[in-house]
Amino acid sequence: MFYKPRPRKKPEIAMAPLIDMVFLLLIFFMVATVFPDNVGVKVEKPDADTAKALPRHHLLFAIDKNGALYHSERELSYEEAESIIAAAVSAKPDIAVIVEPDKTSVSGRLVLFLDKARMAGAKNVSIATRAEYEK
Repeated sequence: MFYKPRPRKKPEIAMAPLIDMVFLLLIFFMVATVFPDNVGVKVEKPDADTAKALPRHHLLFAIDKNGALYHSERELSYEEAESIIAAAVSAKPDIAVIVEPDKTSVSGRLVLFLDKARMAGAKNVSIATRAEYEK
């Protein structure tokens, strides 16, 4: 009897496990990524030695060097900011309201914002600064 070898199959790469791994990595990186808050304008924050990390739940506003107020990548008036803060405070009374003033902005605009935030009922109002490790 003669032994007749079977024809060999060509080797192939299984794509299903490879695609599964790519999707798992994609999901992992999407979940593990921390997205920074963006208020729509780049401001140069003043330096402070006593700066702390931002609270987890907060409203973030920015005042540029010309005194314009920004929230969620759009410019708004100080009265609009007051109504946004009032709505957020009514939903969550202990929410932190944070303003990032440009270090060259006029202090009168900062005081106006702080006043509007307090009139809207915010109890935790802070000014964002740049910590020493960010310099």
